[in-house]
Amino acid sequence: MTIVPPFETELSAEGVAALLPGVPPIPVTGGARERFGAHRTVPVTVLRASPALHALHTASVDALEAADVVLRDQHHLRDGYRPHVTDQRAGRLHPGEHTLLTALCVVARAPHSTRSVAARVPLHP
Repeated sequence: MTIVPPFETELSAEGVAALLPGVPPIPVTGGARERFGAHRTVPVTVLRASPALHALHTASVDALEAADVVLRDQHHLRDGYRPHVTDQRAGRLHPGEHTLLTALCVVARAPHSTRSVAARVPLHP
């Protein structure tokens, strides 16, 4: 699930993780199937609107910006945020399917490289 679009920073993954807000787990529900990306080739399930999810996104963006993290894709921040889950080889979230967001992950991605989870922040009640 994407909370914040890709960004650039000199902070370590642990440094970024320390900036993320502490919130309780958030229930989410799959909405419409769409294709994202510049060429509309990335299959995703857009999540149904959730005040808690939007608040998490906004608080995360605010914290990252306060730490001088570079968020280049301003179009998909705050009011332009569309929470979604990208399809994976192991599966996807289906429309109407419910799940619980229980952790935030900082995903590292070097140019022309695979993505990897660099830090994990559990969400607690």
